[in-house]
Amino acid sequence: MQLDTFADERMNILYALSFMCRGIAQVWAKNETNVVLSHSSTFTTLTELLAGITRTFGDPDQERTVHAQLHALKMTMGMTADEYTARFEMLAEGPASMRQL
Repeated sequence: MQLDTFADERMNILYALSFMCRGIAQVWAKNETNVVLSHSSTFTTLTELLAGITRTFGDPDQERTVHAQLHALKMTMGMTADEYTARFEMLAEGPASMRQL
């Protein structure tokens, strides 16, 4: 997204909402746009908005998210081999199993 193009976070949020133009997402975005324009939105940053979208609609690309998590998975100090293996298996099984982490 063109984060440097806009003067403030409010404009970033409105720009992101402008892409939600179909189905129930369009209705949600229109309502949220009105709230942002009335200066009463609970979202003060683009990151908060994106988290809100994910909470509301779920992850639109679960496969890519899991792939990125598998790629980033590393043994860390204090992690046992069993813990690492369990995390790997949970990621490999898919997003539903990650809710347990």
